[in-house]
Parts: sequence; structure tokens; C-alpha cells
Amino acid sequence: MRKTIASIIKKERNWLLGFIIGSFSILLILVAIVTVSLAFFVPDPSQQWLVILAAIASLIFFYGMLLIIVINRRAGRVIRAMIRFVEQETHDLQAAANRSRALQAMASTLRATLSFERVVEAALDVCGLSLEEAGVPARTMAGVVFLYEKDQLFPVATRSFLPVDHQQQIFGTAGVLGEALKQAVPAITEDPARDPELRNLRTFRHCHTVVCVPLRVGFQIFGAMIIGTKVGVEFTDDQLAFFNSVADHVVIALQNAQLYEELREEKEHLLLADEAARKELARDLHDGPTQSVAAIAMRVNFIRSLIKRDPEQAVNELAKVEELAREASRNIRGMLFTLRPLVLETEGLAAALEHVMERHAELSGLNMRLVGGEYADLLNDQAQGVVFTIMEEALGNARKYSQAEVVEMRFWREGSLFVAQVSDDGVGFDMKSVNASYHSRGSLGMVNMQERAERIEGSIRIESAINEGTTVTLVVPLNKNGQTVTNGQRG
Repeated sequence: MRKTIASIIKKERNWLLGFIIGSFSILLILVAIVTVSLAFFVPDPSQQWLVILAAIASLIFFYGMLLIIVINRRAGRVIRAMIRFVEQETHDLQAAANRSRALQAMASTLRATLSFERVVEAALDVCGLSLEEAGVPARTMAGVVFLYEKDQLFPVATRSFLPVDHQQQIFGTAGVLGEALKQAVPAITEDPARDPELRNLRTFRHCHTVVCVPLRVGFQIFGAMIIGTKVGVEFTDDQLAFFNSVADHVVIALQNAQLYEELREEKEHLLLADEAARKELARDLHDGPTQSVAAIAMRVNFIRSLIKRDPEQAVNELAKVEELAREASRNIRGMLFTLRPLVLETEGLAAALEHVMERHAELSGLNMRLVGGEYADLLNDQAQGVVFTIMEEALGNARKYSQAEVVEMRFWREGSLFVAQVSDDGVGFDMKSVNASYHSRGSLGMVNMQERAERIEGSIRIESAINEGTTVTLVVPLNKNGQTVTNGQRG
């Protein structure tokens, strides 16, 4: 518009200059003709000059009037062009202000709720408002927001969307929709009736113009927003940029909803794990210290009756009570260590796991050993805590179920990976049958180990076969979980 105004002013200026020069030249020629004509037709010299002056004055007067009329008309054209320019600029500024307020309202909705549905609904309203400001009647518009579920797109918010179109299968792989999702930029078609996928939607089949805006961040595609109009629209770069901004808000809402769902699921898993830990602790207390304390109480009561009747046997019974008390003490210390392994905090991962193996060896007589304990120092404190929990679970499973004679734990490094492995020479198990019935058995052991590994971006692999022992391998990336060096010290 600014270039148009400048060109109009320049054109009018050049036209006026040409008009003045041309008309002035014509005026001079007319004056010369009048002077010669009057000199020929008026013989009296005294009257001749008066007539000539009167004729020249009349010509100059008419020339001046003509010049004023022409300049006024041309100036009017320039003024009207300026008025149109100002009105257009005012309209554009008002539209920009409205779009800004609409985006602020979307941002407020985004801050006020974790429900992405409200944000998606607001997105369609905002896009419709933008088109109305461009002169598109609201009754001619239709819109839908599609989100992926597996490989298919499903509508989650609609405007003037026909009910029959809810049943259509849309995959977003062809036509303008496929182009928008593949190129990650808005795509426009003015012939949706011939589009490979849009023609399946009756809502857009009779539209003149359809724009598809991808809902995408990085390499993650959430879906697409489609806006159609029954009148022709020439979308400007500003409008497409605005649609992209709206799509960004929708994507943020979707990511927030996704994170919230992940946190909710993580909370449920933690609650289940906590409940399982409580049940296991209660079971261990019942099977261990509780039984020992009950046995001690019974033997003390028996010893009371033997003190006067058979003092020598009473002394023997006291020795048995002492052994029961020691066993109960060992069990309680082991449980306290499981609840809060202070050795891990003070001496590190290797020392803490050696302590666990010593406790298991005392309880079961297993031959347990740790190889490569120095590699544990490669991990930061958080990763050491996670690895300790996983390895403790693996050692506990080996003690309870493997019927092994030797259990070995090994640490080593492979490039940028830390590897921890627990292997035994026990009876093993059939991996296929265990995995097939795993969920029905209700055990959370393997699930807990896998989820804990995922917290530090690690992975768990369990290998076993009947009569061939079991091996549990944990792999942890050091680039995310390794020790950092600060001022010459690890931290």
C-alpha cells in the first residue's frame, strides 16, 4: 500500500509538471497568434495594444482557472488514496491488536487449565475471528482439529463439521494434508473436492479454499488444524503466521496434557511400588523378626519354669534364645539397610552392594562376589541410587528363587555405557512362559526394575533358561549419568 501511494503521488506530480509545461507552451503560442491576428485586423496602433492586452489577460485568466481545476482534481485523487491508505493501515492495526488479544486469551486459557480440549476449541474460535476480520462471513467457514491416534487422525474439536465426517478414516498421508504434515508448514488448496483425502470429508468438499496447519514440534507430529471457507480467500503471510502461532499454542497444550498424563501414570506406578514394598516389608517382618520375637518369648517362658527345676537345661535354652535374638537383630538390620542404605551415601555403590551380598550370604549361605567395583565411581549420585535399587532387587531374586550356589555381580564400561550384571548358576526359568503369565501373576519386580532404569535412560535385559541360570544386565548411558569434574574434583 505504501508503494502504491508513493507511485500515485509521483505519477500525479509528473502529470502536473507535464500539464503546466505543455499548457504554458500552448498559451505562448496562442498569445503569439492573437498578437499577429490583432495587428493584422486592427489598423489603429493605439487600439491595437489595448485589444492585445485584453486578449492576453483573458487567456491568462482562463489558463489559471483551468490550472486550478486540474490541480484540485488531481489533489483529490491523492487525498482519496491517502484516506484509503490510512483506513487500511488502521484496519490492519486493529486486526493485529485483535489477533494479539486472541493469542493472549489462548495463553490465559493455557495457563488456567490442563485440559487441552479447551485450548483446541479456543484455537478454532481465534482462527475464525481472524478470517471474519478479513471479510469472510462466519456462516461460510468450517474447521476441525485432528489428532493422531496410532496411525489415524481423529477429530477432537470442530466448527460446522458434518456428523457423517466423524466416521471417515483420515491418515494424513496424501494431498494438501499430507503435504502440510510432511513439510511442517501450512498448505493451501483451492480445489478440495479433488484432494485425495479432503474429498472424503463432505464438510470441505464444497469449500472454495482450505488451509491445513500442522500441529508439530521437532519430529513429533500431533495432528493438523484444517480451516475451510466457501468463498475464495487469498491468505496473506501474516494470516499464515498467525495460524502457525495458534498451532504452537495448541501443541504446547497437548504437550502439557501429555506430561500431566505421564506424571499421573508415574504417580500410580510409584504408589503401586510403594504398596508392594510395604507388603513385602510386612511379609518379611512377619516371617522373620516377628516369628523370632515370638519364639524368644515362648522360650523365656519355658526357661522361667526350668530355672528351679533344671538349671542346666535352662542355661542351654538361654543359648538358643541368644541365637534367636542375634538372628532377629540381623534381619532387622537388613531391613533397615534396605529402607535407608547409609553405606551408599557414605562409601558409595560398590561398598553398599557388598554389604547387601554379605547379608544375603549370611541368610542363605550363597557364595556371592562383586567384580569391577571400581567402575561404580563412573556414575553420579542419583544414578548410583537407582543402580543400587535395581541390583539389590536382582540379588534378592537370586537368593529367593535361583537355588544357585554362586551369584556374581560384575561392573564394567563399554565406550560411553556403564554395564552392571548379576548372574547365577541356579535352576533358571522359562522366559516365554513367565512373560506370558507375568501380568496375571500380579508381580511388580521386573516392572519396577525396568521403570527405575528408564528414569536414568537405561535399559534392562533378563536372560534365562531352565537349568542354565539367570542373567540380569543393566546398561546406563554415562553421558547423562556420569560423574562431572569440577575444580579437579568429581561431583
